Amino acid sequence: MQKTLWTAALALAVLAACSPPAPTPVAEAPAAQPAAATPAMADMPMPDTAQATGPITSSGKITAIDAIAGTVTLDHQAIPEVKWEAMSMAFTTTDPAILKDLKVGDAVSFDLKSAAEPTKISRIAKQ
Repeated sequence: MQKTLWTAALALAVLAACSPPAPTPVAEAPAAQPAAATPAMADMPMPDTAQATGPITSSGKITAIDAIAGTVTLDHQAIPEVKWEAMSMAFTTTDPAILKDLKVGDAVSFDLKSAAEPTKISRIAKQ
């Protein structure tokens, strides 16, 4: 019995030693929110592209930035033009250089590229 326990403990130790290390976070992660407070992307209504054309302006607060990937996560206000409630979500920029002077915690105004591409930001600036 003792040999079986020792063998099991050794096997667990070997598995733990062979596991890859956890990835290092690139930016601050937003605080965990209850599932009901943040709708999943699949549950969000997508806009009628004929409804709104051109840039759509909104505002929010930066919760994470990945300048290399050109992405920014915003806790943004409701955006009625694309039928989105206020939420926290990641956006891709049309030009990663627009993120260079921004940091986590900044209050910003931003433009969605269009209703057809609502997850792309074409302009972002500190308020």
